[in-house]
Amino acid sequence: MHRKHECGTQIPYCLKVAILALGCLFPLLAKNAKQSVPTNQGARQGSSEIERNIEEKNAVLDSIKEELEKGREKVQQLQTQEGTVMTQISLLETNITTSEIYLREMSVKIDSTARTIGLLSVQLSTAEHDLRLRTDIMKRRLRALYKTGQLSLPDIVLTSSSMSDILHRVRYFNELNRYDRNLITAIDSSKKSIETKKTALEKHQRNLASFKHDKETEFNALLDDQQKHKKILGDVRDRKNAYVKMVGELELAQKELQNIVATLEKNKHKKAPAKSEKSVNAAFEKEKGRLPWPIKGKIVTEFGRVVHSIYKTVTMNTGIDIACSKGDKARCVASGKVAYIGWMRGLGKLVIVDHGGYYSTYARLEDVLVAKDDTVTAGAAIGLVGEINDVEGPKLHFELRKSTEAIDPVEWLDERKR
Repeated sequence: MHRKHECGTQIPYCLKVAILALGCLFPLLAKNAKQSVPTNQGARQGSSEIERNIEEKNAVLDSIKEELEKGREKVQQLQTQEGTVMTQISLLETNITTSEIYLREMSVKIDSTARTIGLLSVQLSTAEHDLRLRTDIMKRRLRALYKTGQLSLPDIVLTSSSMSDILHRVRYFNELNRYDRNLITAIDSSKKSIETKKTALEKHQRNLASFKHDKETEFNALLDDQQKHKKILGDVRDRKNAYVKMVGELELAQKELQNIVATLEKNKHKKAPAKSEKSVNAAFEKEKGRLPWPIKGKIVTEFGRVVHSIYKTVTMNTGIDIACSKGDKARCVASGKVAYIGWMRGLGKLVIVDHGGYYSTYARLEDVLVAKDDTVTAGAAIGLVGEINDVEGPKLHFELRKSTEAIDPVEWLDERKR
């Protein structure tokens, strides 16, 4: 009875000790299990950094693209509005430079995206490999549990031979349990990581295809701009010979015009006394700065030394050239007498009006509306402006001379009535 009584009291005591040991171990094991759960915070931070870099690169490319679109729109407007050749050339050169910068930036972006795709592919392959390994381990664990059955803590306590054996088995049991939980967590994390990487990989692959398409489109646009630039320069070179020829004709015409005025002066002095001419000169000079403009328009060539913006040729202009429309009326700037009507190569039809020692000339006319020796007043129609060559558009060539000396007409015309 005594031995039975002793044996009967040992088991409850062992259970008490085991339960006490487990009570002490479980908080520690739970804490370790919680700390062992992996997180994706670092991965998320890396992903955010990549996305931030991509957004910054996109902003740069968008800015360059917007600048290109504005530049090409301006070129289109200039072509429609017949803008100056020099402005078109300058804009095209700017667009070509901007396009080359855009293509270089796009190439960098394509290379960067391709590297990202390669890195994601390696990471995805690694993640899938890890998942297979963990899945295989879990399968083996499940097979082992199926064969041996799930062991419980009471079973461990009841089958242990000593207190140290109980503690050893409990520790092993909990470590194994924690390993299984961590393995399940790792498998779940691997699956989520694979899905995330697959989504990112597909996104970057779509972006890469889009970037390549944008680069090809921009490259074709660059080729188009280069062709336009080449064509305009070719046209400029083709027209330069015509322009140089025209300049030569104008220089000859100016000399001839000066000879004509000199002849008019010589003949007039034979007929009119010098005293009466001085009084006419004084009346005309009082109108300096108040003469009406011969035609409405913008001065495209000023008086004096002129350097062509494209050809860089230097010429002397003895008058001013005013852009206008074909058929516009050229009007007399002061009262006088029509002294000469003629035609000159480079100036076309022209009319010279004598204002008594001062002469005004109206050239590049298509039709003359007055006759020689007609008396005209300020504002009277002299002729209709024409277009005498293919190099430049319609414009009135206007000159003022004091005797044979050419003077700047702008100093005599009323700026307010321009």
